[in-house]
Amino acid sequence: MFNRSQTAFMLGLVLIAVGLAVAFALRVVSFSRYMRLEDLGLDVDPALGPGLFSQVVAPTMAERTIFYASVALVPIGLALLILAWRRRPLVGR
Repeated sequence: MFNRSQTAFMLGLVLIAVGLAVAFALRVVSFSRYMRLEDLGLDVDPALGPGLFSQVVAPTMAERTIFYASVALVPIGLALLILAWRRRPLVGR
């Protein structure tokens, strides 16, 4: 059905799409957490303080790990796309 270059091309596209989608989703979640706490007025609450507020809204270690892993999928996908393009069968040969 598919040859190796087509499979590598499709896998490269999927890796790029998943990597970008997960990275974007994590950034949106982090921003929405910040906006929720800001809407509650906790960014100006003297009991909380700016240092503690920044620690509360900072991405967790798990979020950072998932973000960097998803960003790492993008160059892997690009490498697969380049390999598939170089190994494609030439028409007429």
